[in-house]
Amino acid sequence: MRVLLTTWAAPGHLFPMVPLAWAFQAAGHEVRVAGPPSCQDAITQAGLSAVEAGDQAAIAGLPKPPELAAWGRPARWPSGWSADLDLLDTGQRRVIRALYEKQCAVAGLMLDDLIAFGRWWRPDLIVHDVLSMAGPVLGAVLGVPAVGHGWEIGSTLHPPTGDSDAEPLPAYLELFERYGADVTEPVGWVDPCPPSLRPPDGRPVRRLPMRCVPYNGSGLQPGWLAERGRPRVCVTAGVAGARYRDPGGPDVLALTLASLAATEAEIVLAPSGPVAEEGLPDQVRVARGIPFRMLLPTCDLVIHHGGAGTALTAVVLGVPQLVVPPSPICTEIGHGIVRGGAGAMLDRLDSTELLLKTATEMLAAPEPYREAAERVRSETAALPSPGVLAAELGAS
Repeated sequence: MRVLLTTWAAPGHLFPMVPLAWAFQAAGHEVRVAGPPSCQDAITQAGLSAVEAGDQAAIAGLPKPPELAAWGRPARWPSGWSADLDLLDTGQRRVIRALYEKQCAVAGLMLDDLIAFGRWWRPDLIVHDVLSMAGPVLGAVLGVPAVGHGWEIGSTLHPPTGDSDAEPLPAYLELFERYGADVTEPVGWVDPCPPSLRPPDGRPVRRLPMRCVPYNGSGLQPGWLAERGRPRVCVTAGVAGARYRDPGGPDVLALTLASLAATEAEIVLAPSGPVAEEGLPDQVRVARGIPFRMLLPTCDLVIHHGGAGTALTAVVLGVPQLVVPPSPICTEIGHGIVRGGAGAMLDRLDSTELLLKTATEMLAAPEPYREAAERVRSETAALPSPGVLAAELGAS
């Protein structure tokens, strides 16, 4: 069987799909992963074969709707909104609609290349990330099934909608019309989220549960990871944390480090980009290029922005977490962590006092969080592996 995976961004949207792609390859299937030029290095570094789709300059040059400014600012939207968008008010729905319309524009810039490759290579199955709107259109044009791949706690596991969940998004329908294809929904949705962390479904979903197998890139194991003398706290803002930083808001990373300076913990700062190392508290160690699946098992607590990769890796490894979200989607991920009892969440960090108090309490009395994290970890381990799901999809 030939399997074509599609995504529009790396690493956040690509990495959750890598274990399933590996499983298809290990079972002997032919696998290609298509994405814009900006994704190619991440795809090949994961040991997968890449297909370029779309013009990077055109994608980067797409206008940013003004409504999306709210997407990069801290806000607590109703818990469960990602599975039931009708929980949102009119203004919040405008933000989601603008997000969907932008993703449809990205898909429009990728589809000519995807269809040309698909007609030549003739895949038997399309697997697309939930915001890669080109995937279902490609499947409809080629006449092959498409499967959506969730990538976070609270993934929106349904096609994009307009002003209500019952109304299809016009920009999405136009993609099918452009190529003379009938509107076709994905045949199922891969969901790596443990059940106790999921929000209630807002509409029927043909869920394809899959165990989350964390992939955070590759790296070398440093010797100091095995050296433990005091509590160790990992602090990271991840890729999403840097992207969502509110220019008018506080420097959450700096405030977090300042808060933890009053503790006796060893602080491991795992930055995703440049960080000024001068003036950091004495107990801060800057760790670059160490995959979280390697780093987090040595930590007693991880403080992060609410990114999907960080959150689910910590869940799988049973590490308690404190989420300080910079955007609505990161807050929704934080809701899931709190729902499962695997950690705590702060609405907004404007001072060091609340974070210091919360982190100190979690380090002093970690048992409830560890017990909950272990329960969720066991729940995760009981889900079908990527290999089992690959075999199921290969046989259907």
